[in-house]
Amino acid sequence: MNRFLSTKNTFTIAILWGIVLFFIVMLAINYEEGNDPIIPMIIISLVTGFVLWVLLDTRYVIKNNFLLYRSGPIRGRVDISKIKSIKRYSGLNVPVMLKPALDIKGFIITYNAFDDLFISPIQSDTFIAEMKKINPQIEVI
Repeated sequence: MNRFLSTKNTFTIAILWGIVLFFIVMLAINYEEGNDPIIPMIIISLVTGFVLWVLLDTRYVIKNNFLLYRSGPIRGRVDISKIKSIKRYSGLNVPVMLKPALDIKGFIITYNAFDDLFISPIQSDTFIAEMKKINPQIEVI
């Protein structure tokens, strides 16, 4: 079992931590003023928890011929034997729907007939080597 953490883009991390701090300050201000609107406080707490979960728990694991990915509550797995290609990609507009990553530089993994996944492992060369050990037919672009 090999674990790979996600790379972190400074701008993305700054925005996400800014959101967390903003919501915490909003909760503190409402609490000090004596405002107890319970529904907004619950919603803000849930959003803050979600963003923290994504920030602190984005990783990829290669285990039993599967690539397991998780980014907070977003989780899934890809059968490595069905991966057709891994393409390096860098840019703000990633042409993929599923992006469990914290960076704008990473890989677009194409598997099955039309499925794509964008990930950004820290040790990219080791990651690709481990994937190619399991499926040597993967085309690296």
